[in-house]
Amino acid sequence: MRFVFMLVALSALAAPALAVEPNRTNTAAPARWPFEQQVGTFLVHSDYDITPRSPLLGQLADLKTELEQQLQIQIHDEQVHLILFAQHHNYRNYLRLYFPNIPDRQALFVKRRGPGMVFAYENKNMEVDLRHETTHALLNASLPYVPLWLDEGLAEYFEPPVERRAASSPHHRTVKLRALVGRVPDIVELEDIAGVGEMGAAQYRDAWSWVHFLLHESDQSRQVLVRFLRELQAHSPPGSLARRLAAEMPDYRKRYLKHFR
Repeated sequence: MRFVFMLVALSALAAPALAVEPNRTNTAAPARWPFEQQVGTFLVHSDYDITPRSPLLGQLADLKTELEQQLQIQIHDEQVHLILFAQHHNYRNYLRLYFPNIPDRQALFVKRRGPGMVFAYENKNMEVDLRHETTHALLNASLPYVPLWLDEGLAEYFEPPVERRAASSPHHRTVKLRALVGRVPDIVELEDIAGVGEMGAAQYRDAWSWVHFLLHESDQSRQVLVRFLRELQAHSPPGSLARRLAAEMPDYRKRYLKHFR
């Protein structure tokens, strides 16, 4: 889930004291983190030894190439800070110190000006969370803006490991069952969503389904998405994706149902 907040400063990358007082003012020069390493475009800072997570970090490094291949846009080499914690309470206290109004989520992407920052802590969903949030980070480093529903739909699509994306997403079964009874989500309603607070489980599912449809239904559907993203990247306002889809694929609703059936 994406949250874009005003950053206090990049001094927020100071290494934690690990027993952070939420209201403490940090005036000292930033200390180094116990573990730091560069992995692709990600500069990783962690308060614990992340060597066992090397396979996951390798997957994140590969994500740039996967996005470029699937979406056919240039993913910029802008550095993204990946800040990892061993324990939830250290993660929570660190965020409360530097981002006091930020919600308590398992992982967060934060960006204002300059490099994006992804925060996470060790838990059973960490791999999925990091693939989701780093997708946000790479897209937002490469495009002037991304419509909220599409940003979340793409992050949902890329959060499973690569071998499971096309056919084994957690959303797949529900979307197939809905398609069997003729349920087609309204893409215009998704476009009208103004804030992440309006995104519930159903909206994440529906956004994922449209991304899956566009990427996999046909070369024609893929090119609708590719041209839309390329125009975004070229700072040429592409307008409504729903209107473009209706113009280029007038039977897209029937094709959506057939695709998932």
